[in-house]
Amino acid sequence: MEPVDLVVVTGWPAAGKSTVAEALGVALPGTVISFDWVMSGLRSFPDVWATVEAPSEHQREVGWTVMGRIAEQQFRIGASVVMDLVAREATLALWQALADRYDAKVHVIECVCEDEDLHRRRVEGRDRGIPGWYELTWEQVRRTRQGYLPLSSPDKLVLDAAAPPELNLQRALDHVVGR
Repeated sequence: MEPVDLVVVTGWPAAGKSTVAEALGVALPGTVISFDWVMSGLRSFPDVWATVEAPSEHQREVGWTVMGRIAEQQFRIGASVVMDLVAREATLALWQALADRYDAKVHVIECVCEDEDLHRRRVEGRDRGIPGWYELTWEQVRRTRQGYLPLSSPDKLVLDAAAPPELNLQRALDHVVGR
């Protein structure tokens, strides 16, 4: 069986995570599992969503667990996986253990946008078209920026959305495939 990868694309909202994750999914190839897409499916059922939505930490745990199960299914068939989310250390540790069971190599890519004005424009102009999901306001994203805890993965790649998208995508691909 070919070696597989688990790529965790994390970072600030509206800093390019989904763009990088989707491009890597095509290039590897690999299954892209996005927190927002997973949770939008649950949000389609108001009775389910009412038990999932609050507190926000519970919502995250539910989403991360579902994402982990999908990843495991993909590892079982020998497929690489690209996770698209705002990750936490504990979740990364669980997914590292899962990857270890399937001899998958873990790569962490953290997306930021150091230019606050550009970041605000990205947030305010964003419409991802995820059915049943919502877009964050600049105030919500600003709070996330302030409280964000970078992952401590020693080999992580940090991408700044202020760089040209083609450059960030190439750097991400080089990081994962080791070119």
